[in-house]
Amino acid sequence: MAKKKKKMEFRYYDIPKGEYILPKLGKGWEQEYGKGYEGMLHFHNYLEIGYCYHGSGRLIIEDRVYRYTDQTFTIIPANIPHTTISDEGNICKWEFLFIDMDAFITGEMNWDGYSVPEILHQINSRGTMKSKENHGEIGRLILAIIHECRTKGPYYKEALKGWLATLAVGILRLNQEREAARRVNRVNSYIRDALEFVGAHYVEEIHVSDLAEISGLSESHFRRTFEESMNMKPVEYINMVRIDKACDMIVREDVSMEDVCYRVGYQTPSTFNRNFKALTGMTPLQWKKGGRQNGSLLSDFHITAQKGWEGIE
Repeated sequence: MAKKKKKMEFRYYDIPKGEYILPKLGKGWEQEYGKGYEGMLHFHNYLEIGYCYHGSGRLIIEDRVYRYTDQTFTIIPANIPHTTISDEGNICKWEFLFIDMDAFITGEMNWDGYSVPEILHQINSRGTMKSKENHGEIGRLILAIIHECRTKGPYYKEALKGWLATLAVGILRLNQEREAARRVNRVNSYIRDALEFVGAHYVEEIHVSDLAEISGLSESHFRRTFEESMNMKPVEYINMVRIDKACDMIVREDVSMEDVCYRVGYQTPSTFNRNFKALTGMTPLQWKKGGRQNGSLLSDFHITAQKGWEGIE
């Protein structure tokens, strides 16, 4: 008998055109979280920032369980399963920001000398919970963004872009605390040369031997150094860059899938389609219909989709 899949909800939100943040604020978010859901996980289509002003309970992110209390905050990328469960009878006050960080980083920030796909990979790699006591700078930053969204003072959209840029860097720095996230500043100079070459020449045919030569290493040494630094193989990184470019091209330009295939460096549509689906979980045409998003379908779960939660009136 087939094993019954766990249930999980996809709670999606719509961010207004021309904006990057959807705030969910106010008294409606003061409630007993998780009641009646029996610990069922859910995920969103945007990065979620949550701030707990008061209350206590459990926060589950994938297979990790945290205890939250007053003045704790969460940073949970799109498509990361999680849930918040208040202690029984405990009314907790949270407020949330849903952020299209991918679009902001791609469209608004200058990452001279860094690989944008790698920046996005870092920010979207793992959800976490922190406290204002131990990470006061980023905690105060989140509260400043919430205040800006609530008051909407003069030039608030421009102010939010500045806060978001600081938040993006703050998340990158938080991720550097984890041994598994040895990215960007911790990538050695050999690997940085290879990353820059891929970013500039992804349309061309790239061999691992070429990258090794650029880095001044033997191919075997380069492969080992690259995997230790990046937690992926060189070919996987090349594919990630090409597919990221393809995703953006499909959404922003009116071009055929075959044209996209060749413009991002693939020799055949079949190879392009196979790699595209392996990384996004959907075909290029499905991506075009659905818009830019991380396409992981979390196939180990029975997924149901519904409009994102709103606060309780």
